[in-house]
Amino acid sequence: METSVFLALALACAPQVHADTARALVSVESAFNPVAYSRSRASGLWQFIPSTGKHYGLQQNWWIDERRDVIRATNAALDYLQYLNRYFQGDWYLAIAAYNGGEGTVSRAVERNAAQGRPTDFFSLDLKAETRDYVPKLLAISRIVGDPTAYGLQFAAIPNQPYFDVVNAGRQINLGEAAVLAGITRDDMFALNPAFNRMTTPPEGPHSLLLPVARVEPFRQALLTDD
Repeated sequence: METSVFLALALACAPQVHADTARALVSVESAFNPVAYSRSRASGLWQFIPSTGKHYGLQQNWWIDERRDVIRATNAALDYLQYLNRYFQGDWYLAIAAYNGGEGTVSRAVERNAAQGRPTDFFSLDLKAETRDYVPKLLAISRIVGDPTAYGLQFAAIPNQPYFDVVNAGRQINLGEAAVLAGITRDDMFALNPAFNRMTTPPEGPHSLLLPVARVEPFRQALLTDD
């Protein structure tokens, strides 16, 4: 379930970042795994390191790590990408390279080339191998996803409609209990709500949960009778 759900989420990125680019970026960063964790302590679909996550308002504490929150982390990543795009004056290649290697690293590489009278486009910069390979990898995935038949591939269609909705439980709730009330499995509940560290919403909130659209109203009704 997870890949198709989170690929559908990436379609919603189109108004701010080209949808194919967003899909490719999250594919390279985490392979659509919302609990992905790297050696550099980057976490979530968009692989935020702790400091960048905090800068973009993502809570990280004993109860919750919003770098793994599907919606909040996606919104933060789009804000970050828009910032990088403005910082590099509309150059998406430099912005995407900076998403991987850091804006300071890419800026210094641009400044070095400028000082030496060399071109300052991404492909002319002296960057670490990981960042050098990052943009071409993303471009390749973006091109394949944008026209899979040209490469002899066929992807399953993803309906262009919401899969999940946000519901406020109104109180601290265990994810297992919430799964029962919603009529879904515990695995599906956690797959949609991977930000919670303790299998429960924090005492002081947030108490918002993602649920499949078809299970939202049954969950609300079950909450009313659960007390």
